[in-house]
Amino acid sequence: MRTPLLLLVVTAIVLAIIVGAEQPVAAGIVTPPAAESGNTPVIRALQRPSRAEFALSAAPRDPFFARDRAPLAANASAPRTPTAAAPSFPAYRILGKQQNDEGWSVFISSPGNEGQVWVVREGEAFDEHFRVSKLAPPVLIVKNTRNSQIRTFDIGTDEE
Repeated sequence: MRTPLLLLVVTAIVLAIIVGAEQPVAAGIVTPPAAESGNTPVIRALQRPSRAEFALSAAPRDPFFARDRAPLAANASAPRTPTAAAPSFPAYRILGKQQNDEGWSVFISSPGNEGQVWVVREGEAFDEHFRVSKLAPPVLIVKNTRNSQIRTFDIGTDEE
């Protein structure tokens, strides 16, 4: 029982290599001419597309691109207005933390300002419009004073 199955698989692989499996094969159904009797469709032979047709059909597609969808019934009468996105939070990097008699301090740098390091405590502002809302290891919370965006950083426990 295994020998015929193995022979069939090997034959299929050899045929795929000989025929040239690097190109896709397209099959289709051709409707019969009006002169032929019956309503059964005629199956046409497999044809390989030309390299130019294959290159056009194999163009990369963005799976996340959404075409315009029909608006919902509730919003169909309301015109769409573009909304301005809030500016993204800078990619601050926490370099370290230190505790002394006055409490915790944290060392913050920004990739855009090389060499610039802010040493801030809870409640202090830095980089024009950012403020440290909470500084209690393992959490550091920074708030943007312009648009009230908040970002939480993990700065490790106080034993580290």
